Amino acid sequence: MKRVKLIAIDLDGTLLGEDGKISEVNQEAIRKRQANGDIVAFCSGRSLHDMKEIAAAANLDVPLICANGSLTSVNDEIIRSQILTSDKLIEIMEKVSEAELYFEVYTNKGVYVQKDKQPILEEEKETLFDTPEEKESAEQIIEIQNMQYGMVEVDDYLEAGVTELEPYKVFVLTFRRQELENLAGALEDREDISVTTSGYQKLDIAHPDASKGDALKGLAEYYQIPRENTVCIGDNYNDISMFQYAGTAVAMQNAEPEVKEYADHMTRSNEENGVGYALNEIIE
Repeated sequence: MKRVKLIAIDLDGTLLGEDGKISEVNQEAIRKRQANGDIVAFCSGRSLHDMKEIAAAANLDVPLICANGSLTSVNDEIIRSQILTSDKLIEIMEKVSEAELYFEVYTNKGVYVQKDKQPILEEEKETLFDTPEEKESAEQIIEIQNMQYGMVEVDDYLEAGVTELEPYKVFVLTFRRQELENLAGALEDREDISVTTSGYQKLDIAHPDASKGDALKGLAEYYQIPRENTVCIGDNYNDISMFQYAGTAVAMQNAEPEVKEYADHMTRSNEENGVGYALNEIIE
């Protein structure tokens, strides 16, 4: 008798194409696994609101592991959450503000962004890049960020009451790589927060127990699925903890070289329906 598998799939650089959508090929492969009794979950650094919209746009009903494991939702019910305390959130916001970097606060009521933070990225784009190609690439990154569902613009984070909205992540985006590395270096050895990245310009700061690996473990326990029957597919550094936990780890062809070292299998790139190929041809 076939044993049910829990398959956790990353979004950006994995399930989503460059257009930010789930292709028909990938959708059909997911539905086929679901029809066969497997549980397919999305596992991303994105917010709960954003992930809900992405799943709905593809007409897929799946558990959601959000914000790198800070929040897990099953059938619209939050079964696991790692919330930042008020003092911790304020301290993190102050450190990022001191570095003069753009950041957002992920909460259970949406992704909050302070209006005076938005010009920071435009200024970086204009001052750090010389060629039209570089500027266009930076603009695409900014546009993708601004296209998130559930964005809430506010004049002031604290006046808007973000500390009371069950905040679960501070997301930093910058093209000033050295400043990002400095910030990450100042935070990485702390045991009271977690720091990870899903891309060259990005930094995620959250609860110390927030990781994709811990969240996948929690979801497996929720469904009473043994570890050896868990599978993950991903491409970036924030997927490594998931690769370390899962019984089977599949890396995208476009994955970071270090991430590939943790993989049991390699599939095609996200632009070549690599998830669909993995679901149909690689995973038993």
